Amino acid sequence: MKLVLTVFLFVNVLFANESLQSIYSNIILNNSKNAVLLAKDMRKNIEAIDIKSTKGVFAKLVVAWKKVEAFYILGDLNRDYLDTPRYIDIFHHGNEDIKKQLDLILSKKDELKYALYKNSHKSINALEYILFEKNLEQTRVRESALLVIAHIQKKLEEIHEGYIKEEKTFLKDEVTANAMMLHTLIENSYKLKEWRVGDPAGLSRKFKGKPNNERAEYYISQNSLLAIQAIIATHQVVLDKQNYKNFGTMIDSYGAKEELSSAHKYLSQALAQSKTIKNDNFLEAKPLFKSLKKLHATYYITLISKLKITAKILDADGD
Repeated sequence: MKLVLTVFLFVNVLFANESLQSIYSNIILNNSKNAVLLAKDMRKNIEAIDIKSTKGVFAKLVVAWKKVEAFYILGDLNRDYLDTPRYIDIFHHGNEDIKKQLDLILSKKDELKYALYKNSHKSINALEYILFEKNLEQTRVRESALLVIAHIQKKLEEIHEGYIKEEKTFLKDEVTANAMMLHTLIENSYKLKEWRVGDPAGLSRKFKGKPNNERAEYYISQNSLLAIQAIIATHQVVLDKQNYKNFGTMIDSYGAKEELSSAHKYLSQALAQSKTIKNDNFLEAKPLFKSLKKLHATYYITLISKLKITAKILDADGD
């Protein structure tokens, strides 16, 4: 009996190691590498002053970045990387008006490397404003955009390189890795429901009954729904059946089939509902919000309980 139990545990360990390695290679490293490549592509398009192409590549960069952000565990692996995403993306962090600041910077003649001194000035949100509200043919605007994308590329490279360095940390402890992944999905689903859909739709606790599309994440470029779809699709890659082992494979092996099935259902519903919303009009987002609310509950209540993982306290405001 002891021998059988030992073999069984050994097989389980091997299965877990294979699954964790698959998740790291196929999702984490692949997504972080792709984001770096998109940033490089963006840089080339800005240098070529190809305005139409640059706006198209920006949408692709948004998708690539959201895939990284939607399953970001590097801060858990190494606390030195905890705040790195905020150097790239300032959505829902702080109350400064970077539009006014960028207007002032672009209207003056100060050297740009000193004028664009804040991280917020070099975020993807700043890049959106410069590309969609300013004229890239103007030298100062173009030079600003190049400084911003260089900063974003550098931070994305840091994330990718950080993941490469921390791979063994992730693989060495199945229980800790599971907790990291589930906590990331929980936190991300909350922000998706409340910030990215609830706030502009007037359905969040903070803005109940006060819809305003300008609260959407990429209101200027009309890429907010695209970002939401990228996040949902990332969760599907993590949990739905793929041609490689993923977190869903692991959850299924733990016997949480019903809970996993619920997550699949709400993710599929949410993605379909997001595609019915036209022109990033969040007045049409109530069905999407309801599905995301059920998804968050599935993660936060049923999966947490089934997998016996202690939940972290979420930062409800994120301000």
